[in-house]
Amino acid sequence: MGIFIGKHNRSSSWVGRFDPTNPQDMAEYEMVKSIVRNVNTSTRDKFRVEKKGRKPKHGFVYGGNPKGGMKNATLWDVYIWRRHYV
Repeated sequence: MGIFIGKHNRSSSWVGRFDPTNPQDMAEYEMVKSIVRNVNTSTRDKFRVEKKGRKPKHGFVYGGNPKGGMKNATLWDVYIWRRHYV
């Protein structure tokens, strides 16, 4: 899993799917966070990394989030969103 390169039917902000128990996936996730951190320090436009829990162990709550939060998710979908300031 990890960073996905290629054509997909997801959001253009989607980076990939990461397994929190896989050390290689966590290294790639940390790399994504550090790249966004470096871009934010050097440009006027700001971005944020957001992870969403997927494939929960104990089901979903209303709205599609894993029951019990991120600790219950067996996979993470990671997105990079542009920050919008008002």
